[in-house]
Amino acid sequence: MGKIDLIKLKRTPLFRKIAMGSWKNAKDPSVYGIAEIDMLPAMEALEKYQEKHLVKITPTHLVGRAITYCLQKRPEINGLIRGSRIYLRKEVDLFFQVSIPGKGHDKSKNANLAGTVVRKSEEKNLGAIAKELTDSAGRMKKGNYGELKSSMRVFKYLPWWMVGIGLNISSWLIYGLNINLSFLGLPRDPFGSIMITNIGGLGVEVGLVPLVPYSRVPILISVGRMTKKPWVIDDKVVVRPIMSIGVTFDHRFIDGIHVAQMAEDFKYCFANPEKILFNDDFDMKSARTDYSQLP
Repeated sequence: MGKIDLIKLKRTPLFRKIAMGSWKNAKDPSVYGIAEIDMLPAMEALEKYQEKHLVKITPTHLVGRAITYCLQKRPEINGLIRGSRIYLRKEVDLFFQVSIPGKGHDKSKNANLAGTVVRKSEEKNLGAIAKELTDSAGRMKKGNYGELKSSMRVFKYLPWWMVGIGLNISSWLIYGLNINLSFLGLPRDPFGSIMITNIGGLGVEVGLVPLVPYSRVPILISVGRMTKKPWVIDDKVVVRPIMSIGVTFDHRFIDGIHVAQMAEDFKYCFANPEKILFNDDFDMKSARTDYSQLP
């Protein structure tokens, strides 16, 4: 048998290198699901809110606000696994993926992927979440990675075969032993409660994303591109702007009943956007289930 004619790719984005260290095989506890959201009620209330806060609101921001509500109502799915035990979080931290265009004429060829965390989103209204995410993403696209800068530099120069080892050791120290390694340039709790990625910005209508083992995040959300589709309202077919939401969750941590309940709360936010999404007076903490009542 002859050899396969291959060419080793020498120049790759840092994210691709980290991806190689993240997944060695397909054995994982991932469960996938897709939900479709009627965006008309939210889009009708969007312009007024943007004018009030002088900030652009995107579907990603709306998803972040809605997910915050869901995690407040279902605190049993806001946590992580340490060893063989489940630990719950007391705050909601939203991790947003940020696409960094490459340099030169072809912006996609050397594009990179980074992320930023909006801390304590239950204490922030929609406008505050949007402003914080927009400012942080803007700095990253200019090359200012903030607290991630030192750790990204380390992984950039690590040999490929050591990346997975480095990621696993970092995860074990930060999450397994709960050690603050910020003095080494590794941010404390860099991935938060949940990961949100906007694939709609890439023109993708629907997609599902993989769990990231070293992040210890049990839920990932992909936000698809909004498109016009036939929709049944009161037994009549109408055309509505529909957004597909992809959900990936860790079955060791979350069961189908949890996801079903979360989906119900999520859809309620978009069906009644002025009650929660655009309501700056809504006390998100009031929606929080008492941890002492959990089993």
